[in-house]
Amino acid sequence: MVLSTKKAGDTSSQSGFTLVEAMVSVAVLLVMAVGSVAANRLTTSSVTINQLRTQGNTLAVEAMEVLMSLRAENFLDLTVGTFHPVFDGSKWSLVEGQETIDDFTRSIILTPVQRSLVCFAAVCDITAVGGITDVGSMNAEVKVGWKQGGTDKEILLSSLITYWR
Repeated sequence: MVLSTKKAGDTSSQSGFTLVEAMVSVAVLLVMAVGSVAANRLTTSSVTINQLRTQGNTLAVEAMEVLMSLRAENFLDLTVGTFHPVFDGSKWSLVEGQETIDDFTRSIILTPVQRSLVCFAAVCDITAVGGITDVGSMNAEVKVGWKQGGTDKEILLSSLITYWR
């Protein structure tokens, strides 16, 4: 058995409780709305970051493939320096300097390879200094850079290319 001391027609405590319920409901909805907006911004930012990284990677891989194709055609046409690939409608070539594609910069850097003076193998080890220049090999680096949120980003691909014929 429940005893109540409430008088008939007394709704003041009920209306106070309804006000608290309404305030809690508004607070919950506000938190959900702010959370949704924050999640949306985070997702949009992540998508943009991934799009830039994918585009940069595609440009880097393309440049490395062009370099490998040119090496296969005639390794002896390659020289030490900084270049970028150019397609003239029928074939690829390398032009000096770096290029800008939209918000990206791209370059291919070819540097000489030095080999140890003394070795007991068919091909001597590569050395940073004090070796002899190997005219049949070059170090190749493809660099693609861009700005993302005020920060410099870069993709770097490197390979040892050789005169393999």
